[in-house]
Amino acid sequence: MDLLKHLGFFAAVADARHFGNAAADLGMTQPPLSQGILRLERHLGVRLFDRDARGVRITAAGRRLLPSARELLDAADDLVVAARDLALPEQVRLGIAADLEDAVPGLLRAVGVDLVPKALANAGGAVVPTVAGSVELVDLLRDGLLDVAVVRHPGVLDGLTAGPVLVLPTRLEGVDVGAGVGLAEVRLPVAVPPRHHQPPAHDQLVDALRRAGHSGAVVEARDAAQRRALVAAGAAVGVVPTTVEQPGDPSCPPLRLRVAVPHAAQRRPEVDHDAVAAAIERALRSGPAR
Repeated sequence: MDLLKHLGFFAAVADARHFGNAAADLGMTQPPLSQGILRLERHLGVRLFDRDARGVRITAAGRRLLPSARELLDAADDLVVAARDLALPEQVRLGIAADLEDAVPGLLRAVGVDLVPKALANAGGAVVPTVAGSVELVDLLRDGLLDVAVVRHPGVLDGLTAGPVLVLPTRLEGVDVGAGVGLAEVRLPVAVPPRHHQPPAHDQLVDALRRAGHSGAVVEARDAAQRRALVAAGAAVGVVPTTVEQPGDPSCPPLRLRVAVPHAAQRRPEVDHDAVAAAIERALRSGPAR
């Protein structure tokens, strides 16, 4: 049996709690979906759903197995994406630290215009971004899955070549922020990326918050959307990178970045890594637009 396909059936029914709605979401009819769930239950040796006149309820065994099923489905999707990236050698695979948040689109536009066609041996190439924590981006660079990455400083960059430290101004945002309000006057914690994204940079940021007069209290937001939600709810303030349209706040610690590339022997010959790095550095120095 096609295990991944049937696990997709399982996840769809678990989400919809209704065979008909799940079938519609999957673009199929209900009978083959029901048969697929029965086949999966026989294969696994457990009942995944209870079915009666009131509807469909996931069983205790189903609840235990659902997270593992989703992990397998996500891993399969990641594998396909990675394979597609490897199958398109003329694309510049660019890693961007998630800390750049709203400045990411403007940076990509600036870099894309600057790079085509100069950074590629053949004209018409594209930039394919990966936004993640700096530690993950460094691992991807070392594994040959990225060509260039913008990462937080300080951090461990053994085995890579890195450019100068680039300083990007930041600003405060949130309900506790008004005209003339600096970090010393803010009583809310600061929403920051998870520490595991780049531990040395995280610890340096907390120290900088304290030096600026803030308590140093932070709340770790898993991504930009979570940070925005915390700020909108009044549970935290944000310290975010500036764009051309939004000036920096001198009370806020700046975002320090470096552009890293593999050593020469590990670089792909069809990509001019130095040209890519130079384009990124120019875009960051000029300040990304929205």
